[in-house]
Amino acid sequence: MFNNPLDSFHNTVAEAKAEREQLDRLLTISTPREHLLLGLVVLLLVALTCWLVFGTFERSVAVSGTVIEYVPNPDLEHQIVRVDVWLDRSIGAMVKAGLPIAIRHTKSQVGKEVITGAISSIQTLTLSEEFIIAGQAPLTAQRFEIVVNPEVDVSPYVGNECSVIVKLGKQSPFAFLGEKLL
Repeated sequence: MFNNPLDSFHNTVAEAKAEREQLDRLLTISTPREHLLLGLVVLLLVALTCWLVFGTFERSVAVSGTVIEYVPNPDLEHQIVRVDVWLDRSIGAMVKAGLPIAIRHTKSQVGKEVITGAISSIQTLTLSEEFIIAGQAPLTAQRFEIVVNPEVDVSPYVGNECSVIVKLGKQSPFAFLGEKLL
């Protein structure tokens, strides 16, 4: 008939206790496994930041070209290989004399070895009017003179297409991202 005030009070206290226990479970921020995961993520971010600021990576560009000729030097210290390549104008600005270079034949059956050397000179070739009108103006034709070891047999490469890999040197990731974003 009448509500028992003590019964109601006991029920209220029991409900409040259950709510506090549930709240304690919900307020558990993280388990030790989650702490470990968070620590690994922070460590990874610190390592990435250090690499971006202090690290370097090797940049290279691969273009297609044709080996025109090779000229052995009379003193047998080196030989000169002439290669015509097509470069994008933005890449052509980065390629300079003295950079290391590798020439790899595109056909697998001929010349399996890679010819390595350094660019001794670069000549810009003139393009014909038909080529410029055809919309290929973003490319520039250049002839590389490459100094290579005299013991390397270049004859299988002459007149054939090849892949020319120019090593542009080391660059910091921060500077590289700055170039690309700006």
